[in-house]
Amino acid sequence: MPIFTCGGKSLMRRKELWSHKQESGFTLVEVIVVLTLILLLAGLIYPLSGAINKRLLIKLSLEQIKSDLEELSSQALGGGVPPIIIFEPEQEYYRIELGDLSLKRQLSGLKVAAETETRIIISDRINDAFNLTLLASDGKEYQIIFNNQGEVLVGGE
Repeated sequence: MPIFTCGGKSLMRRKELWSHKQESGFTLVEVIVVLTLILLLAGLIYPLSGAINKRLLIKLSLEQIKSDLEELSSQALGGGVPPIIIFEPEQEYYRIELGDLSLKRQLSGLKVAAETETRIIISDRINDAFNLTLLASDGKEYQIIFNNQGEVLVGGE
């Protein structure tokens, strides 16, 4: 094959064979721009996910208290040893005692706002009504109301 010819086509073909330039992939600038956009979005979304997670933990804790009170109230109707629920001041947990058995339940994102220990003895008779205030880490208050019919109401959600 001749290196130089009078026609321009052979020289052009030869130049294309020597050139390894291909139009595939992304340039460095494009990659940096895309990564910057991803990091900006992640920086905006991450703080929001923490607040959503805290609200979800608080909601789950309130639902746990409600279901525990309802369950223990129905269990007390069967007689036997009355269950006791104990809320200690400034603690992030509450305890359930049933005879010799003691169970500690976590209050995620909540603290008991009472200044003294609150003991609730749930019997098969008419129970005393009580009102308990829980404080969230953001300062919001939640009320747990247990009336003498055994109904549990949660306020502040």
